[in-house]
Amino acid sequence: MAHPAAASRATLLPPAVGGEPELASGQNEEDNQERRRLWMEERHRAAPGVDWRAIEAENARAAADRKAAARMQRAAGPGAWIEVGSRNQAGNVLTGARTADGSTLYLGSALGGVWKGPASGDDWTPISDHVYGGAGQLVIAETGGQTTLVRAAGGTVLYSRNDGVSWQQPQGLDNITDTRRMLRLDDNNQTLLLLARRTGWRLFRSTDQGANWSEVRDLSGYTPDIWTPRDQLGAVYLIDDDRLWRSTNAGTSWSAWGTKAPFYAANVYLGGHEAGGAGQVFSLAVQPTNSGTWELWRTEDAGASWTHPNDLPGMWNAFCTGTQTTKLIAYGGVDMYYSRDSGTNFQRVNGWAEYYGDPLGKLHADIMSIHALPDATTGYGERWYIHCHGGSYESTDRLRTVRNISMQTLGVGQYYSTWTSRRNPDVIAVGSQDQGYQWAVTPPPSGQPGPYADFDQLISGDYGHISSSDGSHDLVYSDYPGFVLVQEGEVNPRLITVDFPNGFNGQWLPFMVADPTDKKSFFLCGQKLWRYTRSGPNAWAPVQHTAFDFQGTLSSLEFSPLDPQRAWACTTTGKIFWSTDGGVNWTESADTGPGAHYFYGTTIVASERNPNEVWIAGSGYSTVAVRFSDDGGVTWRNRSQNLPRTLAYCMVEAPDGSGRMYLGTESGAWEWDPIAKQWNDILGADGPITLYWSVEAVPSRNLIRFGTYGRGVWDYAPGTPGFFPYGELMGEPNHLQLRASAQPLIGQSLQLSVSGAAPNQAGFLTICRAAAEVSDLGGTILVDLQKQALQFNLQSNAAGEASVNLTVPNTASLVGKEFFLQAVLQDPGQAGGWSLSHGLRALVGQ
Repeated sequence: MAHPAAASRATLLPPAVGGEPELASGQNEEDNQERRRLWMEERHRAAPGVDWRAIEAENARAAADRKAAARMQRAAGPGAWIEVGSRNQAGNVLTGARTADGSTLYLGSALGGVWKGPASGDDWTPISDHVYGGAGQLVIAETGGQTTLVRAAGGTVLYSRNDGVSWQQPQGLDNITDTRRMLRLDDNNQTLLLLARRTGWRLFRSTDQGANWSEVRDLSGYTPDIWTPRDQLGAVYLIDDDRLWRSTNAGTSWSAWGTKAPFYAANVYLGGHEAGGAGQVFSLAVQPTNSGTWELWRTEDAGASWTHPNDLPGMWNAFCTGTQTTKLIAYGGVDMYYSRDSGTNFQRVNGWAEYYGDPLGKLHADIMSIHALPDATTGYGERWYIHCHGGSYESTDRLRTVRNISMQTLGVGQYYSTWTSRRNPDVIAVGSQDQGYQWAVTPPPSGQPGPYADFDQLISGDYGHISSSDGSHDLVYSDYPGFVLVQEGEVNPRLITVDFPNGFNGQWLPFMVADPTDKKSFFLCGQKLWRYTRSGPNAWAPVQHTAFDFQGTLSSLEFSPLDPQRAWACTTTGKIFWSTDGGVNWTESADTGPGAHYFYGTTIVASERNPNEVWIAGSGYSTVAVRFSDDGGVTWRNRSQNLPRTLAYCMVEAPDGSGRMYLGTESGAWEWDPIAKQWNDILGADGPITLYWSVEAVPSRNLIRFGTYGRGVWDYAPGTPGFFPYGELMGEPNHLQLRASAQPLIGQSLQLSVSGAAPNQAGFLTICRAAAEVSDLGGTILVDLQKQALQFNLQSNAAGEASVNLTVPNTASLVGKEFFLQAVLQDPGQAGGWSLSHGLRALVGQ
């Protein structure tokens, strides 16, 4: 029996298209960090002792090898990749580096790789789509006419000597699991120093620009840091074991510098001040072992004495010191702060909310790193770079003002979800990590290289699981940690926020989906299944939909597109359930396949061809990642053939009727071949190697649209034959459904069927060589009757259904040709006397 919950609060937000976005109510990104980290870790469910990160590192290497072969051959792949965008909304940038002449910048993103652009920041180019990962550390070594880029992220270090055309793994860094700081010294060798973890923190050195590394020092237990002057070749300084150390021979040997500091640290960031005489004045951000609050410590006499002028509340891991004065210090967390008086007082550069009114001149939230470099071309002798969840910024006036240098073409968006309108496929909504809920009306791709779409951010925050009941944008649902976001309206959308139920217990970003039987309702998944129904113009009321105990937290829910009474659900601990009454009563699957207790289900897809067929995918490190059932979910069997051990994030059925499936995983995108019964990598030469988080089909264009977590939105165009609907959801009298039973292959016999007609009425099915959009018969004609190829008479039965059988001629010249179909039947209930179908584009194949 369903139990009503307390009525939820709904907040109406006015439209923000083309203007300043709304701010998510109660948003506190700092509080979200740990819950989000735990949520992501939980999704990578594996048996004890199984290192999923090591498995994915090997997957990344294998993906890079396949990519290298595809780029070398440059043979036509099975499909084409098109970068959608966003073109104007940058995502998470971790670091940056500048060439010696100051003309070129390189940026390192989270999972979007490395980017190159001019110092002005107005034209960015990705240079590492063919390898996985990002760059938390990035240096440029220029010597002997040779420029080398060296990047590090986690336990992966790579270098390139040809501006990113290829990336190599260095020698000497085996078994490292994390990296922290990489410095380049201005000696003849451009010596590199790297702090990396290998059963404890260690210092490594390279004298050949990153190709080979050797360990030079085993460091103590806490997280250390290194620093060297940024204006000239000088000594290297290390903070380790609660004291400063100094090396004058590029890190070969070290001597204690000053006295032991009066703090006991778990984590330290070290910054020196060149203006005070290198090696004399240092500022440190210290996280004590017994406290989570960061502290600022200073020495102005080479470590002989220490002071603690202030704490650094809200600091995460960004800290930097000025090059021209001993008094300028900056740090970052959600916001960025600076002090001009040696840390006695700090000011905030700007509050995160100010960004939305001035993205060019105000910092976005979540500061990832801060860098200051000497620069005589500025009036203050230095240039600052700030990298954050909204791209990269520079300051030439010692942080008095900042300028966004990532306003265009820096395609590093981290997207959890996309939703393209079936009424108008130019309209797209996307949910992002920390770049808010975005919306765009985009032109169709022109065939030119992307990205081609600019997005408006309608509201700030993190949003996922976008869906609507009928595929339109009339009512679109998504969620943020704490509330459901409702978008109403396809042309001028307005936003409404609806709270989670009282006492809701679920994931950080819980799964949710629109009710396929009622566009004004949606389901929210937690330890209970909730159904919300619209209760007023700006309000939705939640009710517990079922009293069934799922014995865990629901992680996915799916309804059959052929029979919405049939539903499937899975939990974070591998349990799978099925229902035949719309999710009120549930039965646990009798056989969920091998290793189910190590399975975390992330996505379920019910077939559009057979109501008994359903797919489920999720974590596949200690079990199979993809499972399939042809008995309605009673039993399941393995469908992971040729797929690496990985986490599957998303899956969708091809719109061409072929039975192909598309899968997004931790490090790539895959296609299920129903004939060979195996998965194949579809990245080819052009698809970026990154995390593919979401996927949807765009049937009218036969596109598979992926939302990636680091490289924005990408379309995969399979180029396969099929029947593809267009002109959908136009309203009365264009309400008839026109479907085909098989692909239009030469020599293929198939049936074209119409449903939704008035009973016992006559009409016809027209096949033309071109599409159109003409008002007639009281509705919209979607085929060009001047280019008619065939016409068939139709007669609806008592159930309002009609059909015609035909055989595609076995003529080779038809392969690749397009035809456009529409059905019309008489309807006394319509003002114009007719009901019409949507259009159906047929691409003939063999």
